[in-house]
Amino acid sequence: MRTKQRELHWVVRGGVARGPGGKTHPIDVDAVVVGRDPGAAIALDDPEVSAVHCELRAVDAGILVRDLGSTNGTYVGPLRIREAIVTTPSAVTVGRATILVEPESEHRVDVGWSDAFGPLVGRSPRMRRLFGILERIAPTPLSVLILGETGTGKELAAKAIHDASPRKGKPFVVVDCGSIPPTLAESILFGHERGAFTGATERRHGALAEAHGGTLFLDELGELPLDLQPKLLRALSERQVKRVGGSAFEPIDVRVLAATRRDIAAEMNAGRFRSDLYFRIAQVRVELPTLRERPGDIALLVDTVCARGGRSEYAPAVLGWIEQNMAAHDWPGNVRELVNVVSVAATLADVPGAIDDVMALTRAGGGVDVTSEPTTAFAEAKRKAMLDFERTYFTSLGEAAGGNVSEMARRSGMERHHVRAYLRKHHLERTP
Repeated sequence: MRTKQRELHWVVRGGVARGPGGKTHPIDVDAVVVGRDPGAAIALDDPEVSAVHCELRAVDAGILVRDLGSTNGTYVGPLRIREAIVTTPSAVTVGRATILVEPESEHRVDVGWSDAFGPLVGRSPRMRRLFGILERIAPTPLSVLILGETGTGKELAAKAIHDASPRKGKPFVVVDCGSIPPTLAESILFGHERGAFTGATERRHGALAEAHGGTLFLDELGELPLDLQPKLLRALSERQVKRVGGSAFEPIDVRVLAATRRDIAAEMNAGRFRSDLYFRIAQVRVELPTLRERPGDIALLVDTVCARGGRSEYAPAVLGWIEQNMAAHDWPGNVRELVNVVSVAATLADVPGAIDDVMALTRAGGGVDVTSEPTTAFAEAKRKAMLDFERTYFTSLGEAAGGNVSEMARRSGMERHHVRAYLRKHHLERTP
């Protein structure tokens, strides 16, 4: 549920960029893209400049200058950089052009009241600002590109945008571009007529037609086959599609949301992604921060996961274990990894010693692997974690009690017949 608290501020050191011809561009927390493509905020007609060359962004220490995988590099003074923070007026060279970047005094950026947007939660300034942006763009028809590492919640953000838009209740169609078979890619997006190719036994709608009136979510956009990109751009621009093997166009009314974890700027500069499609879809670009960039949100996330699982009473114990044992963990799987850890711990927390045993098992590699993206459904992952925990718990309990079932029952706080049932289940009964 969306709540409101006091409005927060994000203190950054903004500035201006003076491009060729003296044109001034303000620099704030939203990235200013420099490149040869006409869609770039600072567009340079220079063959030595990549389609999307670099970006300028205000951070708390100054102006962040980040190269976007350009061919000829980005220079701050005489130094070629991948990423640098400019704190004094500096010349940034891209191709044959020089851009003067001038940091100014610190100023406050209002980040809004909301600490949630749909299922996403967070009280950090980055997340509150993100929620404010999503609240403003959700009711519009604008296409949105959502960037972020695996596990940051990109699909959740897309669904939340859809649910907060006038298209709520209409189709929300997901296409995973990374799993599209190349031979069926065009059919999946645009549909096909019966007999259009071998195996086409009936006429079918494509994802664009299925999403008519609603939203099409293109997950892992950076994986979209190159030969399909101009066809998708044409369909979005003309608002009509033609099935494979068909001759007639049909109108579509679709809002496009997309997400990618790939460095799509580098993909464009390498010729693997069309910049015109990128700027058509990225009318608004938002980036979900990693969990390591917002550690202050972990407590809220633990409370939320436990509450949604009906296990609120175990949230303090789970959070305490995380703070004590995982303080230095950088959460490579991001929020998805945290959710997995909390879900397993909260599910088993009413068994004595469960949190320590399950997490020790997990970190030793004997249970659920929480440091990588799960490859099974949650129910299956939970089932495996439960089995591993039970086997380890009752093996250790039996050794500590010398195999005495009554002592095992006393130590575990369980009835003896329950202990015996677990011993039989895991073949841990002692033979006379």
